[in-house]
Amino acid sequence: MVQALCTSGRHEALKCGVHGAALAVAAVMAAYNIAASCFRPDRHLRINAVVYTLAVGWEIKQTRHHFGRAGSAAPGGVSAISSLRRCA
Repeated sequence: MVQALCTSGRHEALKCGVHGAALAVAAVMAAYNIAASCFRPDRHLRINAVVYTLAVGWEIKQTRHHFGRAGSAAPGGVSAISSLRRCA
């Protein structure tokens, strides 16, 4: 099961969702640390703000990667993205 999940081109919508969730968490953490570092002079808050901001960038990259593949690699020739659009 793990091998099937990790295979490139398979379960891209799931991978996109996981990275999207990680993006949301990293964005909240970055925002908190940036805001907190404005009011408290703690060095670790500034370091955390940089780390979480970099994580946001990484997760954007990964989410876009999987989102692009999910739209073009659906089984049966049906695009997963077009299926999502019909549901909305």
